Amino acid sequence: MLPSTTPYDEISRGAVRRAVASVLLEGGRPIAMIEAARGRRYPGDDRQAQYRASPVWHTKRDLDVIVAERLNLDADALLGPERKSSDFSNHTAKIISELRHKGVLQDWNADRQFGIWRVADAPRLLAYRDRWARSAERHIHAEPDAGFAVSDLNRAFLSILDHGSKDNTYKFALARALLDHCRDHADASDNPLEVPYVYFADKFMRYYFHQEYKFHIRQNFHPNKPPRAISILHASFGETAPGDLDLLDKRKVDEARDRFLAGIFGHARRKTSLVIPRFQNVRGGQSGGTAGAFYEYDDDAQMLTLRPAALAFLRRNHAVLSKAVLAEWAKFLERINPSLPMLVAKIERDEARRRPLTGYRRLYLRQWCHCFYCGDRLERGHIHVDHLIPWSYLFDDNAWNLVLACQDCNLKKG
Repeated sequence: MLPSTTPYDEISRGAVRRAVASVLLEGGRPIAMIEAARGRRYPGDDRQAQYRASPVWHTKRDLDVIVAERLNLDADALLGPERKSSDFSNHTAKIISELRHKGVLQDWNADRQFGIWRVADAPRLLAYRDRWARSAERHIHAEPDAGFAVSDLNRAFLSILDHGSKDNTYKFALARALLDHCRDHADASDNPLEVPYVYFADKFMRYYFHQEYKFHIRQNFHPNKPPRAISILHASFGETAPGDLDLLDKRKVDEARDRFLAGIFGHARRKTSLVIPRFQNVRGGQSGGTAGAFYEYDDDAQMLTLRPAALAFLRRNHAVLSKAVLAEWAKFLERINPSLPMLVAKIERDEARRRPLTGYRRLYLRQWCHCFYCGDRLERGHIHVDHLIPWSYLFDDNAWNLVLACQDCNLKKG
């Protein structure tokens, strides 16, 4: 009689991570064998050519099958036609992505990303495997986590916003990122949810990029000493850049994300992460005995694990808590940017949208036929409706803020 398999939801995340690391460390196949099995050729990077014939290359499918077998999982059920959407496949993909991002794994072709990689830093991966093994053992022997009462979590969260560090806006950015992560994983179970630091690095980069380059919002009272997040942006993209990351070179964006990971969430200047440990340690004991209520973290593994009760609390109260975060963030920035209106909308990023202005063009042409700026008569096909006070400053499409302009004047105005 064959032994029964183990349900995937009974396997700890640490056990999966340990198994992935172990399989990667045991070696793989030469590129020629992978090509023969798949019936196609895979051109590689020149810098990887020396490893082509070495049995060091792994594919996602092979990795998933071996890891599932190691964990006594039903590989056929987990890796059938719907494997791309399975929790197990998503989890292993996330682990691989983290290891690639950290430089532990390297792609056979970094530009085309065929899903073929080799271990480039075995000592580091071995250290991760040992750490994940200890994490899996703690999961097996740990007592059930009853969590904190909702009232305790609510008090702790608001205390963080009200009484936490006043030096910069990082606590607001982290709170928003945690909430966004919980919203994006709304279909997950109420088990501890691992969030890699690279996720927060990406979110911080996007939050601050938008505020810096689109709306020019100052982040502290020292214009000659901006927060590290702004310094990283300037080092990555310069003093000026388009207000949309999607318009920039992907390699530059990836490099900027790496700088955020190292400079804000890494061991910068021989210190631990500048953000994660401080967030839930409110000064002056204001947290009411709930320090550490939201998550545990491992700076070396660059991983945060949400507590079950905190995950459920943040997910269920996402809407109201997000509004509280944005309001407190705007309140903080108003003291630094007293003449900048609509701060909440600017921080929220894509919530504010322009409305079509073609209807105003027809209406205004009935009363005016000259350019507001130069006074020249407007020519059909070259008539623009312009915001007198820039839309990016005021977010106002009402009639009082709109004028007709010729094409030349509107383009010069920018």
